[in-house]
Amino acid sequence: MTKYRTAPDPAATGWPKGVPYIIGNEGCERFSYYGMRSILQVHLTALYAATGLVQLDAELSAQSTVHLFFAGVYAFPMIGAIVADRLLGKYNTILWLSLVYCAGHAVLAFGENSLAGMYLGLSLIAIGSGGIKPCVSANVGDQFGKGNWHLIERVFQMFYFIINFGSFFATLLIPWTKQRFGTSVAFGIPGILMFLATIIFWAGRNRFVHVPPKPGGRLGLLDAGSSILLFMTAGSLFFTATLDWWWQVAVGIGCFAAGMVLFGIRQRIHQDDGFLAVFWHAVRALFTTQQRSNASHSLTNLKEHWFWGSAVRKFGADVTEGPIAVLRIISVFLLVSVFWALFDQHASSWIRQAEAMNRHVTLPLIGSFELLSSQIQAANPLLVMLLIPFASMVVYPGLEKLGYPLTPLRRMTIGMAVASLSFVIVALLQTRMDELALDGQKLHVGWQLSAYLVITLAEVMVSVTGLEFAYTQAPKRMKSTIMGFWLLTVTLGNVLVSFLSGFKSLSLTNFFWVFAALMAAAALLFGIRARYYVPRDYSQ
Repeated sequence: MTKYRTAPDPAATGWPKGVPYIIGNEGCERFSYYGMRSILQVHLTALYAATGLVQLDAELSAQSTVHLFFAGVYAFPMIGAIVADRLLGKYNTILWLSLVYCAGHAVLAFGENSLAGMYLGLSLIAIGSGGIKPCVSANVGDQFGKGNWHLIERVFQMFYFIINFGSFFATLLIPWTKQRFGTSVAFGIPGILMFLATIIFWAGRNRFVHVPPKPGGRLGLLDAGSSILLFMTAGSLFFTATLDWWWQVAVGIGCFAAGMVLFGIRQRIHQDDGFLAVFWHAVRALFTTQQRSNASHSLTNLKEHWFWGSAVRKFGADVTEGPIAVLRIISVFLLVSVFWALFDQHASSWIRQAEAMNRHVTLPLIGSFELLSSQIQAANPLLVMLLIPFASMVVYPGLEKLGYPLTPLRRMTIGMAVASLSFVIVALLQTRMDELALDGQKLHVGWQLSAYLVITLAEVMVSVTGLEFAYTQAPKRMKSTIMGFWLLTVTLGNVLVSFLSGFKSLSLTNFFWVFAALMAAAALLFGIRARYYVPRDYSQ
C-alpha cells in the first residue's frame, strides 16, 4: 500500500510536485462547469416556454432556477468540507464526488428535453461540483510548507487564471456547439471534460500531500453525520422548496434533532474539541455556570472572557482559538454575498439584456457574424486572464510605491465598490435600450463590454483575494471548513437574486438599480468591518 506524504516538506523552496496535476484538473473541471452553465439560461427559458408560459415569465422562471442551482453549487461545499476534514480527507472526497459530478453531466446530456431531467442532472452537479470546491482550494494550499509559503499568493493567482482559461473557451464553444449540433452534444462535451479532470487528479495521487482527516473512522462518521444533519436544518430547503411551509419546518426541525442526537452519541464515545463541541460548551456554560465577576469582553484574555472563558478552561486556548477565528472570518465574509449576487448575473440577467441588443459583429480576417447572447459572457474570463497579471504587476505595486499598501481586505473593499459601478452601467444601458426600442432600434452589444470590464476588475480584487484571505486566516484543521463558508457567501447572493426575480413588476432597469444600491451599501459596511479586523497568518 502506497504511503502518502501527510505534510509538506518544510525545507522545500520550489513548486510542489502535485501542483501541475491540480492545475490541469481545475482547468478541465472549470471547462465542464462553465460550458454547461453558459447555455442554462437560454435552454431553461425554452423549456419553461414549452410548458405554456409567456416569454417574460419563462425568462424569470429560468433566471430563478439558474440562481437556485448556483446557490446549491455553493451551499454543498459545507458538506464537502465536513466530509473531507472529518471523515475521508480531501483527496478521497474530491475523487468520489467527481464521479457524482460526471453522472450529473450524463443525466443532462440524455435528459435535456425535460424539466425533470434538468432538475436531476443539476442536483447531481450541485452535489459533485459543490462538494469538491472547498477541498480543491484547500488542497492547493496543503501542498506548501514554510520553505515555499512565499509562493502561496502566486499559486492562487495561477489557480484563478486556469479557472478562467477553461471558462473562456467553454463559454465560446458550448453555445456554438448547441446551435450547430444540438443540446445533447452541448451538455455531453462538458461531461467528457469532467471525466478527464477526474483522471488527471487520480494520476497525481502519488505526488500530492494527503493531509489525513481528523478523527476519521467511526468518530469521523459520527462527526460528518451530525454536522451534515445540522447543516441540513436550513440546507433541506433546497429539497423541500416545493412543499408546504409546515413540511419545510418539520424537515428542518427533524434534521436539527437528529444531528444533536448523533453529536451527543459522539461526545459520549470520545469528547470532541472541534468547532461544534467548543461552541456548544460555551453556550451551555452561559446557563449552567455562574458568571465570573472579573469576566472580560476582550479577546486578549480568553481565559476570563465572558463567553469563551469556560471553553478555554476546558479545551485550552489553542483549541478555542479555532472557533473564534471561524466566527471572525464569517463576520467579514457575510457582506461579500452581495458581490456574488451581482457577479453571477452575467449568466442570467445580463444574457437577457444581451438577447435584446444588436449582436452583429464584423472582425478583420474573419468577416461578419452574429454573436449568441450566451457567448457574450466569455468576455469575463478573457478579461480576468488579462487583468490578473495587470493588477499584480502594475496596479498593486504602483499603489504600494505611492504609500498606500493594499491589504487583502482593502483590495476587497475597493473591488466591491467597483462592482456597484458595473450595475450602474447596465442600468443606464437598459434605460437607453428602452428608449431606442420605441423607435424600433437596438443598442449594440459592444456597449455591454464596458460593464464586463468593470465587474471583472471587481472580481479580480474580491474573488482572487478572497481565496487567499480565506486560506491564510483559517487554522490548519479548519481550512476546508473556512473555504466552505467562503463559498456559502455565493449561495446567499444567488438566493437573493432568485428571490428578487420573483417580483415580476420590477423592470429590468430597476432590477439593476436595486443591486447597484445594495452593493454600494455593502461595500461601505465591509470597509468599516475591515478597518477593525486584525489578520492572522496560519501557514502549514
